[in-house]
Amino acid sequence: MTNRDQTSVFMDHIRSHAPRYYPALASEKLGVQLLSKQERPSAMLYRFKVGNAAQNRSVFVKVPLRLTGNGHNSRTTYEKPQLFPKTEPRDMHWLHYTALKTIYDYYTDLDKEQLGAIRVLDYLPQYHAIFTEESSDPKLRDLFFRENRLRSPFGHARLATAFQNVGMWLHLYQMMPKDQDVQVRHQGRSDYIEAITTISDFLAKTLKRDSFFKEIAFRLIETAQETLPESLPLGLGHGDYAMRNILIGPNSRVTVLDTFAKWRVPVYEDIGYFLTDLKVSSPQVLSHGLAFSLNQLTTYEEAFLKGYFGQDPIPYRTIRLYEALALIDKWSSRTARAYQQRSFIKKFAGRLNNKLMHQYFEQRVKSLLAELSES
Repeated sequence: MTNRDQTSVFMDHIRSHAPRYYPALASEKLGVQLLSKQERPSAMLYRFKVGNAAQNRSVFVKVPLRLTGNGHNSRTTYEKPQLFPKTEPRDMHWLHYTALKTIYDYYTDLDKEQLGAIRVLDYLPQYHAIFTEESSDPKLRDLFFRENRLRSPFGHARLATAFQNVGMWLHLYQMMPKDQDVQVRHQGRSDYIEAITTISDFLAKTLKRDSFFKEIAFRLIETAQETLPESLPLGLGHGDYAMRNILIGPNSRVTVLDTFAKWRVPVYEDIGYFLTDLKVSSPQVLSHGLAFSLNQLTTYEEAFLKGYFGQDPIPYRTIRLYEALALIDKWSSRTARAYQQRSFIKKFAGRLNNKLMHQYFEQRVKSLLAELSES
């Protein structure tokens, strides 16, 4: 079926079912309009407007383009090591749909005005198409980037409440009762050690800095053996808890996107990756730490952790271990992308950018190791 035919099918479906989605739209004069259509490597994205003379609503439709593929492809020399199996493309649409539905029902029942979720409207299995309400809320990443010191020289931390709600959203999400299509991974201290070993070995080989990364791995493993219990507390993992996947609405309401909700993992994993996303954003790396002040980053980190832990003690030492894991994982991802570029210009630019950012990543990992030594 062509994209044109598929568009017509979706428009007809929305027109027929809009009164079920939105009872207030029950009208003979109901119109549906395609607002945009965007093709991405893995999905086709549609935006529709549906409404009558009184009101309009926005409907978002996502259709996967790749329904086959092997999540265990043979590795190339510079391919980043995978810490867990990739999700098969044929399973992604169903996992995404069930995750969105479960999250929406869960947060609706919680009835906390500062915590939101995307409402799922429909699912067409013959097209693997997911219909949802479209949110107009801005991404946390965009709001955060606007606070860089080039635009806001005095470094005001206006997003503290939003970051606190982001922490609260994650804490409650990890407790969400979901068992179907969920597997456990990285549940023990030994899994953490294995991940550190795997990534540091890759970086040592690729960047030809064997002694440096062996020293990092040794110190992190030694600290993990002293700090982490043999079995770690687990929660439902998001897998990509980053500012680009978090929407901030009125009154700092938080809505989170893009998860398959298929893994139960150590609760510190998403915390570590989120804090790394905050502290190692692209503007911060390219400016070598000048884009955002230490005070800004500390304020947002503390707000996030307060939202997550509430009145409970904050296990900083464990969090720093998982930050270190997320940091070298991010380092390996950026390194691999640069070396995998095929064109000379892109390959040269990628490697040049990596050289510029290596110093910052090295500075960050040394800072984390120093903090671990002092704690």
